[in-house]
Amino acid sequence: MDPINVLKLDSSFKPIEVVSWQEAFVLTYVGKAWAVEYSDQWINSATKRFKVPLVIALYQFIDEKFFKLPCTRKNVIVRDNYECQYCTQKFNEKELTMDHVIPKSKGGPTSWDNVVAACKKCNQAKANYCLKDCSMKLQRKPTRPSFRALIKGRFQNSNNPWVCYL
Repeated sequence: MDPINVLKLDSSFKPIEVVSWQEAFVLTYVGKAWAVEYSDQWINSATKRFKVPLVIALYQFIDEKFFKLPCTRKNVIVRDNYECQYCTQKFNEKELTMDHVIPKSKGGPTSWDNVVAACKKCNQAKANYCLKDCSMKLQRKPTRPSFRALIKGRFQNSNNPWVCYL
């Protein structure tokens, strides 16, 4: 079977994370969640046949403040909408890098408020400088995104059935 990702929602239908179909199946089977939508794929046990869920909802409410959003290159690029934060041009993911506003060599952390998506040209031009020491300007101040915004950014242009839950 092709790998199927499943959107996991909390009881208020707020997106929590994307999980494998196996994890989603187990959560529904043990009664911690229910299937909101199903795929057209089936799995078989020795005696039964089950439809694979596409979207599940937990029976429990999950407070968003307990989530740790990893500050990864992919997440930063999605947060910044595939745009270089210096020249404002759109790029595909492979053409973007993660730039530290305050360079790592000057004590800048890899955190949501210190990293931005930058094209290779702008990243090389900025080099190891702080913004005050070079002629470049940020288009937007980097901030921590909500999990919902990050998931929405990843899947908003697909024809995935999840879109209506984002």
